[in-house]
Amino acid sequence: MRVLVVTNMYPTEAEPWFGSFVRDQVEDLRALGLDVEVLSFDGRQSRSEYAHAARRVRRLAGTGSFDIVHAHYGLSGAVALAQRSVPVVTTFHGSDTGGVAWQRLVSAAVVRGVVPIFVNRAGPRLLWCRTGHVIPAGVDTNLFVPADRGMLRRELGWNEAGRYVLFPGGRRNRVKRPDLFAAVVEALRAAGEPAEAVYLENLSRSQAAATVAAADVTLVTSNWEGSPVTVRESLACETPVVSVPVGDVAETLEGLPGCEIAPRDVPALSAAVRRALAADRSGALRERALVTSREQTARRVAGVYEEVLAR
Repeated sequence: MRVLVVTNMYPTEAEPWFGSFVRDQVEDLRALGLDVEVLSFDGRQSRSEYAHAARRVRRLAGTGSFDIVHAHYGLSGAVALAQRSVPVVTTFHGSDTGGVAWQRLVSAAVVRGVVPIFVNRAGPRLLWCRTGHVIPAGVDTNLFVPADRGMLRRELGWNEAGRYVLFPGGRRNRVKRPDLFAAVVEALRAAGEPAEAVYLENLSRSQAAATVAAADVTLVTSNWEGSPVTVRESLACETPVVSVPVGDVAETLEGLPGCEIAPRDVPALSAAVRRALAADRSGALRERALVTSREQTARRVAGVYEEVLAR
């Protein structure tokens, strides 16, 4: 099976983290024996890149070399639909289903011409769609693993006895509400908890994995999420997660010890973080993450391809 992946987010030397979950899935599909070619472009600086990408998709699809086009993100789905000779599967990653109004409208139009994959159960409803597969992005459960926190903290230059609260993103990403996160950390300090803030920014994948495993708790404060991979990466490391109600996080954390959904206010979140800091680490967290491992996710995506081609 030959697959053309069309994506407006893919790692580069300057941004090795950008769309890394798309690259991971491509690698995992190749490991299953699929022949996958990637057409990536960056439309953040110039919208004209979408038109250029659409012409490239038409040209490649017209060669008759591909069985499936798989677009990642609603806007990429629109690009993939520039051709009609090859069936299109589109993964909607969350912010394209409800984050920005005009992008949601584009996605709502795209979903009617593709076989949709959503990263959470709310996706179909948000795009007024009655069908669709729900497949969150895969977690690298071989890289994100529980480890000796003392050893990791020595390697990272942290205080072994410190209390580290992880922000699952960079401080410049306003959607993730770094201001609310910082306010919670300050509230913890004011209450006598020696909390230190840690941010996932400008790190390699191995550095990010070490940081997640070394932290005491991951705190999600985002205004919008789909199915945040960093939540399940934290679980894979047996790092408890406290989150505001966003995306599919409540479903992901349901019943897990030390994990909690709290209202979007500083006192409630700081209280929840204190409870997480006091909790013992549990293997149940990693068991939950293994359900959406990279291999399991790739097999489910390949199953969607087979279903489409069997029609």
